[in-house]
This record gives sequence, structure tokens and C-alpha cells, in this order.
Amino acid sequence: MPRPIRYQSRYACPAVDLFATLVSREYLEARLHRIGGNNAALLELASDAETAKYTLRQGVNREYLPSPIQKILRGDLVIERSETWRLVTAGRYEGAVTAKVKDAPGNIGGALALTDLGGPGSAGSQLSIDGQAKVDVPLIGGKIEAAIAEQVVKLMEREARFTAEWLARDPSH
Repeated sequence: MPRPIRYQSRYACPAVDLFATLVSREYLEARLHRIGGNNAALLELASDAETAKYTLRQGVNREYLPSPIQKILRGDLVIERSETWRLVTAGRYEGAVTAKVKDAPGNIGGALALTDLGGPGSAGSQLSIDGQAKVDVPLIGGKIEAAIAEQVVKLMEREARFTAEWLARDPSH
């Protein structure tokens, strides 16, 4: 049974400004440098004011992984994460995220939303993910899914802190 993953973060800038930041090469590469782990890289990026698609490679040293995950992986955890975004209406972007772990059965996926709080052009916005982790391993799959879901939320928290710091550098937001 897939494990749900839900996370929300709020920012002081409008959704249009947050979207432009989240899909910029400079931001993505800086975020990967800071929290992307071993061999992190921006593998693909295509974006404009209304749509975006990018793929990241992120890594986690094996010794930092929960023991259920260490049992099925031979080496470090290597994740390829793809996100797609599109403008739905002024102040609202929707997207999807998928992630595959190299040499591991299962996947992570979900819906993304970026919305203005209080209507289009408002001062604040919210970024949310509603997803799930699914691992196809008999008997221990549920434990692995729980560990993955916990690690994804921790990653989202680190990314939210990085994003808030990034936005604070630029007084125009």
C-alpha cells in the first residue's frame, strides 16, 4: 500500500515570482550544490513564464539512509527527480513530480501546486505536494515506503529553508 507524502510551505512573494525562482537555472544549481548530495546535477531544464520541466539527480550516502533502505541498496542512493509545471490561471501553477531511485523497486510521485494566498498578485504564496511513495518489495515494502516518505518530507523542509534564504537575498520579492 503506497505511503502518502504531503508537505506545504509558505513564502512572502506572489506565486509568479516564486515560480520564476523555482525554475531558474541559477536557483536550481545553487540548491543542488547546497543540499543535492553526491553527484548532484541539473540534467534537464526547459522553462518560460508559464511552463517548466526539469530533471535533477540527487544523491544520499548509504550510511545516512534508514536501515530498511540500506538492506536493498548496493551503494549510495541516487535519485532522478523530474518536475513539470504549467500556469493554470493567474496566481496558480500546477505540476507533477516523479522520482525514481536507481537500482531500487518502486517510485515516488505526486501533484504539485503553487498558489497565491489571498488571490492573484497577493503578497504571499504556498507551495504544496500531495504524493506517495510505493515500493514493490514483499514483507518490508511498507517499512521502506515509510522511511522514504519521511526522508522526502525532510528534503522538502531543507528545500523550503533554502528557498526562503534565497528569496531573502533579493529585496524585489
